[in-house]
Amino acid sequence: MHGWHERGHPPWVHAMRGRRGWLRPLILSLLLNKGPLNGVEIMDEIQRLTGGLWRPSPGSVYPMLAEMLEEGLVIRRPDGRYELSEAGRALAQSVLPPPPDPLAALREAVDYVERLAESEPTALRQRLAEIRSLRERLAESEPAALRQRLAEIRSLRERLEAVERRLSSTA
Repeated sequence: MHGWHERGHPPWVHAMRGRRGWLRPLILSLLLNKGPLNGVEIMDEIQRLTGGLWRPSPGSVYPMLAEMLEEGLVIRRPDGRYELSEAGRALAQSVLPPPPDPLAALREAVDYVERLAESEPTALRQRLAEIRSLRERLAESEPAALRQRLAEIRSLRERLEAVERRLSSTA
């Protein structure tokens, strides 16, 4: 026998945890949802997803990718990008929750902002930054899916613009 059988555990044992905390599941999720990425693109995406709060270092990303490569979870392409292997895709789909619906998240955020505009304008400014990030994620969604929900998207945009106008008039 060769491979993980000799170590006594399958490669997915540490899928959701490990020496580098959330890095492994984030990489799995990014490669599943975004497709092939290189190390710098992975670091950029994590920084974007965390609103700039965390950017993993090359000293954590590349060793994690090497570990995942050794475990057969990722494949390194000739262009330097990594993609999930069949085993990595199966693992990611089995342990990661489905990606959130960005429109549902945006709808919830706009509802909250409308309530907040009435009571706490300072807190509202912070929430608007989060909403802008959700709008960017929505813009990255599949065009066909967005076309089916265009009326709701327009309504949310109009509501959000109305809140922004109210906020700027009180500044």
